[in-house]
Amino acid sequence: MIPDKNFRMKPQIKSMITLMKGSDEDRAHFKKMMIDAQLHEESAKRAALKSKDTGEMKGKSRGAVAPE
Repeated sequence: MIPDKNFRMKPQIKSMITLMKGSDEDRAHFKKMMIDAQLHEESAKRAALKSKDTGEMKGKSRGAVAPE
């Protein structure tokens, strides 16, 4: 997965990278891993929401129900 222009890294991750000791390569590698982990977490949340659709409600709005 590739982050798009609207990607925002979590503040906790930014703090960890800032306070991390080691070389620039180590920090860059850690940052890349954390970005991948955050993207996978967000995609898993979206997949879980999509799977909640039941066969009866599939494709219909979950808003107000009109009387029949």
